[in-house]
Amino acid sequence: MTVLSMVQSVCRRVGIPAPSVVLSATDDTVLRLLELAQEEGRELARYGDWRALRKEKTFTTVAAETQTDTPIPVDLGGFVDNTLWNRTAKRRLTGPLTADQWQTIKANSGPASTDSFYLRGTSWLMSPTPAASQTIAYEYRSSYWCESSVGTAQEAWTADADVGKLSERLMGLGLIWRFKQSRGLDWQTDFDKYQFEINQALTADQPRSVIDMKGGTDIRRGISVPEGSWNL
Repeated sequence: MTVLSMVQSVCRRVGIPAPSVVLSATDDTVLRLLELAQEEGRELARYGDWRALRKEKTFTTVAAETQTDTPIPVDLGGFVDNTLWNRTAKRRLTGPLTADQWQTIKANSGPASTDSFYLRGTSWLMSPTPAASQTIAYEYRSSYWCESSVGTAQEAWTADADVGKLSERLMGLGLIWRFKQSRGLDWQTDFDKYQFEINQALTADQPRSVIDMKGGTDIRRGISVPEGSWNL
């Protein structure tokens, strides 16, 4: 489903004429729907940890406090917790530190006790200073929630043929309640349905891990604990 077909479907559901174009439209109602569709895409992307928006980033360190190998992607929407690692040293990174924590390290004229990083603007700073040519890797949530007809990721609708990376059914439901609210119509029932469907979609988006109380393998350290009863 494209942004054009999504808006056309929403129009039919709310009882207004469906447009033949969206991005190049001059009709005030269609322009309102476009702005609401942009808002819906941005907010739905931030609503949860959607699998479709997860990406991996790696970069190579330089032997300096400020890293220069573009460590921060332009579409960074947020870090996925507990995924930041120095793969070369096989150590987890602590961070991002707060400004207070970083300035505490600097004021004490010594490096951090563990591999740590701090973000300032578009700069990625590390303490202690890493050795050169080490690989840092992490997963993050992309802020690019739609894409062009040829698969170029985007943070906004720019053409009628653009498609969503997230469920356009959910976007359509979001567009319905937002449009009704903007017109002063009864929107609460549509909003409640939208919230229910989002929660259902997030639950189904990724399988939940099973907690094994019998032991097993620690995938991070390669430790295997055989099953059985042990005398202590």
